[in-house]
Amino acid sequence: MTHQSVTPDEVLGHRIPAGATVLIVPWLLHRKPSLWENPDRCEPERFSPERSAARPRFAYIPFGAGPRVCIGAAFAMEEALLALAMIAQRYRLHLKPGHPVEPQGLITLRPRYGLRMLLERRPN
Repeated sequence: MTHQSVTPDEVLGHRIPAGATVLIVPWLLHRKPSLWENPDRCEPERFSPERSAARPRFAYIPFGAGPRVCIGAAFAMEEALLALAMIAQRYRLHLKPGHPVEPQGLITLRPRYGLRMLLERRPN
């Protein structure tokens, strides 16, 4: 995400002149050890209300923030929850043994080689 500074400012001791282009890199922000315990591990419980309360408001910005926040953020979250719930009701997913998992930062973060999964049907 890029933004252009309107007025001069200083961030963490770095002078930012008016008109400068400032990059905000969520991938780095979301892995900053001073904000996240075990930042490189998948720990969904880190988003519990108790653990989230101690973090700054903009420590997690997957859809941006402020006046330019993604217009589809709420829809994307609902769609993801529904899709995952429907899949999880019917299947257990297991990563295909030996398949590499490497993050690739493009417009959104994604697995570079996809996620090859083995599906195990859940009993009815």
